[in-house]
Amino acid sequence: RTTDPPESGSLSMLLAATFIASALAAPSCPGSKAFIHAKCSLTATFPSNTCEEVATEMIARINGENAWVDPHNGGVYTLTSGGPTSAVLTTQRVTGNKKYTDLQKWTLNKEGSGCQVQACSESQVTSVIDYSTNYCDLHNLYCGSQDGCPVAHSDFKYTENFNSCSQNDKSQCVVKAATVGGPSECKKVEVQQDFDLDKYISQKWYIQQQQPTSYLPASQNYCVSAMYTKRSGGLFGYTISVDNKAFESDKSTKHEASICAAVADKNDPAKLEVAPCFLPTFAAGPYWVVAFNDEEGWALISGGQPTVPGTNGCRTGTGVNGAGLWIFTRQQARDDAVVQKVRDLAVQKGFDITVLNDVDQTSCPQ
Repeated sequence: RTTDPPESGSLSMLLAATFIASALAAPSCPGSKAFIHAKCSLTATFPSNTCEEVATEMIARINGENAWVDPHNGGVYTLTSGGPTSAVLTTQRVTGNKKYTDLQKWTLNKEGSGCQVQACSESQVTSVIDYSTNYCDLHNLYCGSQDGCPVAHSDFKYTENFNSCSQNDKSQCVVKAATVGGPSECKKVEVQQDFDLDKYISQKWYIQQQQPTSYLPASQNYCVSAMYTKRSGGLFGYTISVDNKAFESDKSTKHEASICAAVADKNDPAKLEVAPCFLPTFAAGPYWVVAFNDEEGWALISGGQPTVPGTNGCRTGTGVNGAGLWIFTRQQARDDAVVQKVRDLAVQKGFDITVLNDVDQTSCPQ
């Protein structure tokens, strides 16, 4: 026979137990005075190291032992409570420019012969998009050579599982502050001068090459296009609607995204910002028209200033904001000479073009 439904009392107890179990499973967070703020909570598992070994290495990095420096733009950590044998540690990190402070909480639990660490970092000011900063606040205190991270004493093997951490781009975690002039530094990118936005958005664009990002992976390098139209300012002042389309290799599985854009700086109209239309502009990411030739029908687009040193140049991140590099053309059919011309220009501008992959624009759905 079918199983009888639980009595109301049993159901209440079941729901309560489920709620408690879920609450216990989620990493405990340090809290923030800001009602809306960025955060990252995750669980890191170290199968071959004790919790004391993990905590000892974290504290060594915080203390700068063996000349350890935070690889994420030189932030400064402070241990605010706990020690090598503590079950709970709390820390804070001040950004390299000394503008922002994030708080972290770490709960360490023995798991077999290893250690499981439940960790959470929260911004202390109003924020939505943090370019993976809260993730890096956590990641950089235990990451190792497998991710190109410097260590103080111990190089760990570990896995990460995310509880609430949508911005978790590892490429943003090992980044030196970009300034202009040194041999290993990223060249300051100049955008298109005398930019005519009306001409730029007057026709559809077809993407011929693009850098993979979290929202546009290499599996969607087929029949990618973008269409821009003017819109009323609305609540957040966005003045442009953006309709993006991409397909997978079967050219029938379609991915569409409608977002909004606005000029970020009226004195530099080639620097735009984009975001889902329901987000305020402070959460938008950079969209720079680095170069645009209306007569020849091409454009070079970047997700802002590249900050990650690469091959003969620098690249942006691979997450959401501050990510991406694209070559646009008005004609859907690929013209190799035009693509090469824009690639050469990207190199001159200081970009690492090895990140660019071809987009297949053949036999596309109408």
